Amino acid sequence: MFTFPGQGSQTPNMLQDIPAYVERAAEVIGVMPRDDELALSSTLWTQIALFLKGTAVADEFMKQGVIPYFVAGHSIGAYSAAVTAGVISFEDALSMVWRRAQWMDRAYPAGYGMGIIMGLTKEEVERIVVHAHSDESPVYRSNVNGELQVALSGTVEGISRAFELAKQRGASKTIHLKVPVPSHSPLMEGLTSELSGMLERIPLQDAKMTYLLNHTGRPTRSRQKIAEDLAVNAVYPVCWHDMTTVSVESGADCFIEMPPGHTLTGLLKQAHPCLRGIAVDETGMEGALYLIRKWEAQAE
Repeated sequence: MFTFPGQGSQTPNMLQDIPAYVERAAEVIGVMPRDDELALSSTLWTQIALFLKGTAVADEFMKQGVIPYFVAGHSIGAYSAAVTAGVISFEDALSMVWRRAQWMDRAYPAGYGMGIIMGLTKEEVERIVVHAHSDESPVYRSNVNGELQVALSGTVEGISRAFELAKQRGASKTIHLKVPVPSHSPLMEGLTSELSGMLERIPLQDAKMTYLLNHTGRPTRSRQKIAEDLAVNAVYPVCWHDMTTVSVESGADCFIEMPPGHTLTGLLKQAHPCLRGIAVDETGMEGALYLIRKWEAQAE
């Protein structure tokens, strides 16, 4: 299974080894993508960089004969997953990512973001959010990354208030993410209609491999269901824990995380410690290919 990370995993200079994809992107969006430290503090360039990096590395794996049975992207990573599965072209997906990132960047220029609460369940976090939320400083429960790792989205003030309550109730850790917009919350509702309109004009194909839906955690190869997922995944929480659990139940036993970062591999090992996971950022492409072929030979 190929997994594709979301916003927060970005690192400066992450595009330096994929110049051909950067040039292709510049032709589509009309400007050269950036990956310097200043640029990656913005949603606009971060989402473009993550899409390009994940798509490029997945392409290289498939050129080397490594074809996944499943693909799953976390938030913006869903677009790379859809390209890898053959549902949407690189150019059309990039145009959507560009529009998605522009909308987010303009809609929430300051004072909003996302955070993580560790050590509490989804239900416990939802009760905290009820007390922390206000009309002036909204905060929402968003992504469920693991049984005891739940994300928040909303105003920085609302998230900080929720963090205080979480610590009082036994949370082991709270983290403000490097995500300056309230993704995966009702504050993103205005984006869905725009992306849906774009998808109506884009040719799509059924997936060549099983795609895990962000907003439900369910598997599918249906182009209609994947299109819906791409349109709404900024509004609904990402059901990452469900996505990985369903893929394991369906037979996935080796997970390869596209760069940058290793967050998804860490979550996998917490939930399923006996499964094989590779973070390409840690092993490099050659190291990942060596491990994959070694495991394939052992299975024969």
